[in-house]
Amino acid sequence: MEPTALLRLRQQRLIAVIRAASPAVARSAALAVAEGGIGLLEITFTVPDAPRVMADLAGRPDVVIGAGTVLTAPQAHAAIEAGAQFVIAPNLSLEVARVALERGVMFCPGAYTTSEILAARAAGAHVVKVYPVGVAGGPRYLQVIRDPLPDIPMLAAAGTDPDNFVSFLRAGAIGIGLGASLADPALAAAGHFAEITRRARAFVSRLEEFDRERAAERSAVS
Repeated sequence: MEPTALLRLRQQRLIAVIRAASPAVARSAALAVAEGGIGLLEITFTVPDAPRVMADLAGRPDVVIGAGTVLTAPQAHAAIEAGAQFVIAPNLSLEVARVALERGVMFCPGAYTTSEILAARAAGAHVVKVYPVGVAGGPRYLQVIRDPLPDIPMLAAAGTDPDNFVSFLRAGAIGIGLGASLADPALAAAGHFAEITRRARAFVSRLEEFDRERAAERSAVS
């Protein structure tokens, strides 16, 4: 059975990456994203006292909370105890993998080359974060590596933005990690949470438009 977060990712496809200099600002940025319609929230361990932020948000019915930049097994344990339903990392750690899989949460390590992606999948990754795909090859790179690896679910992350995220979905990504193009830490630090909400709504609107485009394309083929 697939973890809850993976089911939500397949449906919603957008994960908001929350980075901030304080727990309070991180929480406000996450709420601003959720208000804009994006409910998968990745609170990174670069946020001070990140598990507390996760715990503050985990009970909300409109969001699924996860942890990002999870580099160690103790971090994975702390995140899951705080209510995280997915664990994302920029790398593959077998210790982190073991914790996530034993606790039944979605495990999404980072990888770039085909060898790294296959190693992550062999370690139990539910989804592999292809990273940093947006700045080192873009959608074309994702499409090329998916040709020999069509059955491995991939998350496009780092360098994704309003202009290219649909191209990553067309290239075969099951989801998109959205960092500074959505919850920009500079915006959050300045208290511009309304702008973060506006950006979230724009991403959701473009995704809905993409779904209509795909439906029309399928209808034309049939």
